[in-house]
Amino acid sequence: MVIFFERAKRPLWEGRTSIYAYIKEQGESVDGSLPDDEEFWSGDKIRWVAGGLDGAFGHHGGSAKMTDEARELVQLLAKQSRKPKRSTRKALYAKLVKIDVGGMIDAVLDEVRKQPGIQPDAVFMEAKWLAEHAAHRNAVKFGIAMLGLFQNGQVKELLLTLGRHEEFTLYAVVAIHNGMEDSNQVLFELAGQVHGWGKIHIVERLEPASQEIKDWLLREGCYNNVMNEYLACICARNGDLREALSADRVDGALFNGATDIIEALLNGGPAENIDDYEYAPQVLWDYVRLVQEAETTAKHLSVLFSIHDFLAEDEEKWTARMSSGWSEQLRSDMREACQLIMADTKWNSMVMDAVSSSDMSDVYYGIACAEKLGLDIWDTLYDQLAANPLEDFYYYQLIRSDDRDRIHRFVQFASEHIPLQQIATGPGTEMGFGEEYAAHRKLGVILQCLDRFEGIGAELILTGLNSPVTSNRNMAIKALEGWDVSSWGEQLVHAVNHLSVAEPEASVQERLAGLREAKGL
Repeated sequence: MVIFFERAKRPLWEGRTSIYAYIKEQGESVDGSLPDDEEFWSGDKIRWVAGGLDGAFGHHGGSAKMTDEARELVQLLAKQSRKPKRSTRKALYAKLVKIDVGGMIDAVLDEVRKQPGIQPDAVFMEAKWLAEHAAHRNAVKFGIAMLGLFQNGQVKELLLTLGRHEEFTLYAVVAIHNGMEDSNQVLFELAGQVHGWGKIHIVERLEPASQEIKDWLLREGCYNNVMNEYLACICARNGDLREALSADRVDGALFNGATDIIEALLNGGPAENIDDYEYAPQVLWDYVRLVQEAETTAKHLSVLFSIHDFLAEDEEKWTARMSSGWSEQLRSDMREACQLIMADTKWNSMVMDAVSSSDMSDVYYGIACAEKLGLDIWDTLYDQLAANPLEDFYYYQLIRSDDRDRIHRFVQFASEHIPLQQIATGPGTEMGFGEEYAAHRKLGVILQCLDRFEGIGAELILTGLNSPVTSNRNMAIKALEGWDVSSWGEQLVHAVNHLSVAEPEASVQERLAGLREAKGL
């Protein structure tokens, strides 16, 4: 009993690997995992990608507000700064582990600046200790944020190491920006080591202070693992895309980087798009010009199609654009140039090669272009699926066919390769995220289209009705809504009647009731 009591009194960080040590040991190959993953995400059905929660909140959430909990946090920090004690650190740490640091950090920093009697040197040491030794992400984030209140060049290695992990990049970036004289160069040093939300945070703050940085922004700055759309306009402006593309010839890296930027600007999304970019007319014209001479791929053709679609948008949009550097002559000339390039027969073989590629990025652009060119690629994709039966992407593509014979062939393949017995474990309330539900997601892709093909896929529908993933059951019901009850068979009738009793979700129960009434069951 004494031993148990003593263990219960141990600080939360004791006996655990610090996050800093964990990241440092990984070197440059930092993955998205952290030592506190199981504890931090306990009870959550959805796990955010590293940095995703703070990234989404920072871009789409409201401003931080001061709460009583945040004030208590600052008071503990002030107390620790005046008279450092292990017991106070323990209490501060325990509170940090439980709270949402990201949602209140700005308000906390403001409160720290105003806190009377707080001792700056001691706060710096406590922040450094938390960043270096904490075993829980919120405590590390708090420590990094506090370091941003000071000149912190002496902890550059600590901040860069933690910043390599996307979960902490935002905090490290702000701390570096606020606390280092050569902060812009340090951020540029870190930029090449992150690829998701961390890269977004850096590029948004990176000043184009040198030609090296401008070149990087245009060639590598836009591409990221979240959405290129977040960074496209920033990179175009800060890298001076207009000037770069005005040259008679450009290098391959610049051409490909410009392709990423222009594609994202045309896509639009959560950030500024092509209509926000003041040099869009010149840049698009130069890109079309360069496509005629550059070494091209299906991706470049796909962007050319997007430019052509943009030029063909409704006149209401184009009326507004005429006051932003566009003219009817430029629009007409550009559209004609696009059509001339797209008509080249060389694209057909290039697109088919892309569809058959082992690189999924090539396949994606190949499919996009094949649709525009009117190429029938279904059989090629089916062969690709046969070679890669676990690749979700092909399921999404193949089910889009309107040909019953092809759908029958595809459904038969799916029935033989998706582990149906492992899915049909009974109705539940699962959302279907995570690797353990990969098979359920493949099933769902097929089920959502079977209402158009009466009599095909009864076994898959039966499996969907018995899946623990709610969306599977909804899609199975959708399929049956499109079928005459005479096509169901006894097993499906029995399964629907049974599910109407066993179904745990009220909304699905309601849909089942409507289905049974409509079909006379």
